[in-house]
Amino acid sequence: MPDLKDFHVDENKVWFTGGHWPEGVPHQIYDVEDISVDPLFEGFLTAADKYDLWDKDICIFVLGAYLERIKLRALMDYAKRFGTFLYDLGIRKGDVVAIDLPNSINFVVAYIGCQYIGAVVAGVNPQYKPMELLHELTITGAKVLVAMDALYVAGPNQILPKTKVKYLISTNLLDFVTAKGEAFDKLRASLPDFQSSVPDEGETFKTFRMRKIIDETEPKEIKVEIDPWEDPAAYLMTGGTTGLPKAAVLTHANLITDLQIMKPWTKIEPGMITIGSIPFFHSFGMTCVMNASLSIGMTMLLFPKPPPDDALCEAINHIDAPDGIMYTGVEMLFKRLTDFVEGIGEEEFKKKYDIWKKLKFATQGAGPLHDYVRIPFERIFNCPIRSGYGLTETSPVLSIAPFWGEHKIGKLGLPLPGVDWAIFDPNNFEAGPICDGTQERGNFGIEHTGEICVSGSMILKDYLGEFKEKEENLKMWGGKRWFMTGDIGFMDEHGYVEIRDRKKSLIKVSGHSVFPKEVEELMGEHEMVDEVGIAGIPDEMTGEAVKAWITLKPGYKAGKDIDSESLKKWCQENMTKWKSPKYIEFLRKLPVSITGKVQRRVLQEKDLDKLKKGKEIKG
Repeated sequence: MPDLKDFHVDENKVWFTGGHWPEGVPHQIYDVEDISVDPLFEGFLTAADKYDLWDKDICIFVLGAYLERIKLRALMDYAKRFGTFLYDLGIRKGDVVAIDLPNSINFVVAYIGCQYIGAVVAGVNPQYKPMELLHELTITGAKVLVAMDALYVAGPNQILPKTKVKYLISTNLLDFVTAKGEAFDKLRASLPDFQSSVPDEGETFKTFRMRKIIDETEPKEIKVEIDPWEDPAAYLMTGGTTGLPKAAVLTHANLITDLQIMKPWTKIEPGMITIGSIPFFHSFGMTCVMNASLSIGMTMLLFPKPPPDDALCEAINHIDAPDGIMYTGVEMLFKRLTDFVEGIGEEEFKKKYDIWKKLKFATQGAGPLHDYVRIPFERIFNCPIRSGYGLTETSPVLSIAPFWGEHKIGKLGLPLPGVDWAIFDPNNFEAGPICDGTQERGNFGIEHTGEICVSGSMILKDYLGEFKEKEENLKMWGGKRWFMTGDIGFMDEHGYVEIRDRKKSLIKVSGHSVFPKEVEELMGEHEMVDEVGIAGIPDEMTGEAVKAWITLKPGYKAGKDIDSESLKKWCQENMTKWKSPKYIEFLRKLPVSITGKVQRRVLQEKDLDKLKKGKEIKG
């Protein structure tokens, strides 16, 4: 079993010595106050006692104009009933329960119930199509599927006979709503009960209703021996560094230590409210909102999906937040909120809503944070927004830009306590780091670009099944276990790292390396450009050519205010020739993932298909 001292980081690293390390934050994971590597459920109980949370609201679930509040005592009772039911079915430690739900009280109950009995949660994206769902259920070997009744016909009914799923637990977003009379009728009109569409049993499975489970199951005291370092708590889907969908094996220790090293850095306090609109099936939402609330005593303001901005602001008008609100999200959400403010006028916005008074700080992840989003957000809300960095395989957070004191804009920030990072040659890891963050190996700066590799307690245990052997991004060097992130970047003299792009996104134009992220940021400076997606297109002359897909800011029209040729000219005046797009296509909307990342591959594949058919590329 690892010891926390196994994750010691050299005190000579430049992020410790360069004057930017936040005052009062320990350097080492073993020096973090109250650090304890316990199973998740045990940690939740410890936090409840320590912070006196039992009779405090832990969730505020927002459905339109309706807010459902639930106290921690009731939530834990529901979770123990759910876990007891699974246990009585024969589900044991290590068995997999797939949760195919949006953010909701339902999700939190199922998640805690699984941790109670040592079952492994497999987070499922509710937007998955049948074949995507089949792939995840197959590689995780799930025995139980918890799913929305409304989703049954659209997916599970087609593929469950092809899986190991023995039990389907059907639920509805109103299962934990206590509204009565007219208020409930209004909610039911917008969220119908589709239980009648779900059969009591299928060819290979039996069905149970979650609400009935909670009502009819008496909770039992179930003791399970869990090794936090070895036993998995969650299997979460990731593209890894190869793009192939696979399941990352995250242990209890991975998830809990990642959360605990964030606490001194962000100064999260019990009593704060955290906005929970990023999905819990993803490690970002699971760790930074759900586990953080249950372990530190924040209240989750839950939305089944990112709400319209007027609905978000209206909900916050109806809650007290004396200790402030933390907004954890992706850049798209912060941009959308500032656009909303600018659309109705800042003065009118501040008269109508009070979110600007209640926000204490914001954290952004799952992609870069651009100045054209950060600057207006911080001005309007008088609230620092800092970028975090991590991957599903790292539970996920490795680095956050300092909220207080010295910091740099446009870079990743500094590694959290106990996290080590270095820049390696992406094609020759065994040669050792190009830059390891010490003055002795001080290859700092953009000319020493390589693959960002990280080491620490939050690094996944492994991948599941066949991918355990196929992936080659977990390696030993210098007595430490390193994860090769697939991100290409460099380190500066203070230990900050800047990502140039993903290794697999690199575009080669006449031998020159073009990083899509860099071109996206440069084009984002144009006064008419709203969002940008950059990818490479095969080219007979240069190997690859750069293509840009563009959306314009409100009030501007392609062909009238700007066209592809004038924007290409602007690009050529503002960046080197090989970076400038050969093709520019204007779109009304760019495809984005559920975490807000522009899906470059979706854009690229349409053009690759055209080339195969001998058609010309637009732009």
